[in-house]
This record gives sequence, C-alpha cells and structure tokens, in this order.
Amino acid sequence: MKSEARKINYKKLLKRRLGRFVDNLSITKALNSAGAIMAFLTRQSKVHAKPIIVKIDISPLCNLSCTVCVHAKSTSNTDIQQQSFTANQKMDVAQFSRIINEIKGKTTLVSLYYLGDPLIHPDLAQMCAIASKAKLNTHISSNFSFNLSDEKIKELVLSGLTHLTICIDGLKQEDYEITRVGGRINVVIDNLNRICKMKQEMQLLYPKVEVQYIKYQHNIHDIETARTLFTEMGVDQFTTFWGSLHNYTDYDPGTFDVKGPKKNKVIPRCHWPYMGTVIKYNGDVIPCCTYRLGEQYHKEKKLKSPSLGNIFNSSLSEVWNGAPYQEIRKVVSNSRQAKQCGEHSFCHGCPMVYDTTVVNNYKYANKYTKEILK
Repeated sequence: MKSEARKINYKKLLKRRLGRFVDNLSITKALNSAGAIMAFLTRQSKVHAKPIIVKIDISPLCNLSCTVCVHAKSTSNTDIQQQSFTANQKMDVAQFSRIINEIKGKTTLVSLYYLGDPLIHPDLAQMCAIASKAKLNTHISSNFSFNLSDEKIKELVLSGLTHLTICIDGLKQEDYEITRVGGRINVVIDNLNRICKMKQEMQLLYPKVEVQYIKYQHNIHDIETARTLFTEMGVDQFTTFWGSLHNYTDYDPGTFDVKGPKKNKVIPRCHWPYMGTVIKYNGDVIPCCTYRLGEQYHKEKKLKSPSLGNIFNSSLSEVWNGAPYQEIRKVVSNSRQAKQCGEHSFCHGCPMVYDTTVVNNYKYANKYTKEILK
C-alpha cells in the first residue's frame, strides 16, 4: 500500500513543482543547480554550490489541528501531547533578510514553511517582497482558513510571492473538518475566490495558485465538482493525491525497527543533503523536511534531533559545508558510513537510507477509511 501511494505522489511531483524552479531561472541559478547536481552524482561530501531550495520555517505555529500533523490533538498519543509551541516562535525580518542576502543569485526557490502555516506570520508579505527583490521564487502552502480582508489579500498578491498552494480537502464542512480540524471551508473558498479575482483584475501572472485536494474516502465524491469549481475560479493547477491517516509522530525514530543500511546505489540514496536545506525559525539547520518531524518541537525528543548548526551564530555557507553536513552526505552515499554512524546522526534510521519496518506504521486513505482517525 505504501508503494502504491508513493508512486502516485512521485508521478505528480514533477508537474506540481517544476514551475517553482524553472520560472525566473537565470544563468547563475542554472549553473548553481548544475553544480549541486554534479556534487550529488559524484558523491562529494563538500558542496561548493548553494542549496537549490532553501526551506525557511518562518514560524512553526498553525491555526488548525490537522490529524496528520504535530499540531493535532490526541488523548492517547503522548508524542503529540509533548509538542511545545509558543507565540514568540517567529523569525524576524532582519534574520530573514540575512539569509536572503547570502543565497540570492544562486538559490532558485525559497519555501516559507515547514511545520506551521506561513499566514500566521504578520510579516509574511514583507518577507516575500524581500525575496522577490532578490529575484528568488517564493512558495507557501496554507490551509487558507483565515479571516483575510481584501487589503490583506491584495498585500499578498502584490508581495512578489510566486507560488501559492492552498489545501482544500473537501467541499462540505462535515467532510473537510474530519482532517482539517478547526478549519472553515466557506472561509477558505471565499479567500481563494477573491485572490483569483484580484489576479485577473490586475492581469497578474503571479502568484500561481495551486489547489491541493488531498483524497480521503470521505471526500472523493466531490473531486470532479471541486475541479470544475476551482478551474472556473481561475486557479492555475488542481492537484489530487491520497492522504495519510497516520500522524507525523507515527514514523519518528523509535516507532519502528532499523535492520541496517541499504545497499549502495550508483547515486546517493537521498538528494536532500546536496540540493536543499531547512532553516528553522531560530536559525537551527536540519537536512530535510521529511524525517524526525515529531521531534523538532517535542519537549524531550528535540534533544535527540540535533541541528547541523545555527546560521544566526555563523552563516549558511559555514553550516552547509561544516563537518556535520559532510558526515550526512557520507551517510546517504555509502552504506559502510551509514552502518558506522550512531544515533547522533539526523539521518540514522531514515527509511531512505536504512531497511526498516516503518511501512507498518503507514496508513494511506486509498485503503483505510476515516474510522482510523478516531
């Protein structure tokens, strides 16, 4: 079941994301991308190119409690209960500008979210404008369930934001709220309609708007209706794929067995340490956005998920080619190195690199029903 769901996701991955990297591409960005790809193909531990994508977690806060997320509510999952979020967990504009100044002209895409909703941040539009001035593509993904005034929407449309993904998992409130806990579908659709109209009235190409309709057994009956509705509104892309009924914390280290490293491939088993990086709101750098999600803001386990450095104490370049990052690249490139690395390594136990039983923890909606969410 895992493989089937993954095939569907990967099949649509290129279509969904290609524009974020191709739009506004310059010669220097193309050369930087080529350098990162070459370092990946040749298994270099030191990468002279800047990361192609920089994911900046401007705030981990969110207004919803979606079932898959670390913001979910649970009376039985102690790892969810141990998540710790406070109102001051926001990157400030000066810190953000410092990152942009270091990567401009090289990096292709800046993604302004990780575990939170970027619309939580009061300075989102200003940050998009800073990135836009540096000729960087910017992408955000939002539940869009916010009371946005026309002024706020206009501010976002004119901010320089290039790519906006809006998650709409159902057209009826009783369906939508099963997974988007706390969200209001009428507010989301109204916001979407106004942003599309504003783009059309101003004859703007950006931001390109993608509606992401994640499929569950309780909402698949409305897919074609949704496709027609949003296409007529003027969205640029309508994407569907099967959703998850497990929680992020269900595949953190300790929830599955690690059998040992996978055999070497012709190329490294993971591209993230060569082509992308994640910067948390406090400057801590981690190598990807797909592993150890439940540990990042866990009151106890965050100590077991060490960063590779902090760019507010040094620089992204220093962290990017520091000893911890170089060790990560060796781990994903060489099974012998993966076998020798201890649990101190961020990538230890990652199913991209190791044979594990994590597949037993996955529950995808193309097989399971909403009953598993209870």
